[in-house]
Amino acid sequence: MINQYLSDKLRILSFFSIILVLYIHSGFHDYPHEIQGMTFNFKLQDFISGMMGRCAVPLFFAISGYLFFQGIDKDDTHAYAKLWMKIRKRIRTLLIPYLIACLFPAISYLALEYIPGVGGFMNTKGFSENFEKPLLELGNFLFWDAGNGSPYAFHLWFLRDLILIVVLSPLFYVMNKWMGKAIVCGLFFVLSYFSIPVLPIYGIFWFLLGACFLDKFSGIKSFGVPIVFLLFCVLEMIFPVFIWEYLQIPIILSGILSFWTLYDKLVPATFDLGRHKHWMTFCSFTFFIYLYHEPTLNVVRKLLVVPFPHSSFGFAFSYLASPWLFALIWVGVGIVFKRHFPRIYEICMGGR
Repeated sequence: MINQYLSDKLRILSFFSIILVLYIHSGFHDYPHEIQGMTFNFKLQDFISGMMGRCAVPLFFAISGYLFFQGIDKDDTHAYAKLWMKIRKRIRTLLIPYLIACLFPAISYLALEYIPGVGGFMNTKGFSENFEKPLLELGNFLFWDAGNGSPYAFHLWFLRDLILIVVLSPLFYVMNKWMGKAIVCGLFFVLSYFSIPVLPIYGIFWFLLGACFLDKFSGIKSFGVPIVFLLFCVLEMIFPVFIWEYLQIPIILSGILSFWTLYDKLVPATFDLGRHKHWMTFCSFTFFIYLYHEPTLNVVRKLLVVPFPHSSFGFAFSYLASPWLFALIWVGVGIVFKRHFPRIYEICMGGR
């Protein structure tokens, strides 16, 4: 059973995770007109986006798995009926928002093709050239794989994989029931080191880990875990050797445990998110920010650089400020959208 403290924790950690996702997508590149040769900027982005940010999507998968399997025990005689009900519900809460959000970058780029002077604020060419593709190929390009393993709206790969995982959830339930949670998680941990076409093994591992053990994380009270995670991050940055690739999952797990532990240390048990109006508002638009932050975030981060001639400070300032400024702007957009077009907003957000 999810109590109020845990519910608030999941909402706040989800918002914190979307801020980390925004940091990942706010970074500048190793181009001559961006941060090429700027060591400080590389290290700054590597620490926040690379070291901290890598925990965000696995945490999303873990929270999704935990919430999905709530109320379904291995001995539940109605388990399959409950699973089917949850899968049907995800058509409204996940699939429809995904399909709509996949169209947003395409429509945005189509519109921007006809606005002079905006090309410098975008990271891609116009979309109209894609209309030359056959209809099925265009559909695959938009909604499944644009050639880089992600849909055209590249940030939605997480939601695409989550939808597929939800469809496969009865299989995972059977595996957990007959093999045991620990064995199943161990199996997918091993499989995550292999590339299996179509199956999002990496996401499945974190989804099942969250479903089986997320509520056990609160038993960890020591500051030792955050210290170990921070130590790993520093060592990776100082000694960028190949061995770290094989340790990513344990390191990310230590990062997720660190966020969980620090939340419990910093937030009192009496905390009630509902009594904090501004935080409640921001947390209510986490999914909206996730779905529609591309390509709009790119415009914000590049506009913030304009007042500063090509400089390390300017790029650092834009990188650090863009996620928070964009979140503030986009929450405002979400409030207006929800107030004036409540039915459309409800469909786009899956009833959230």
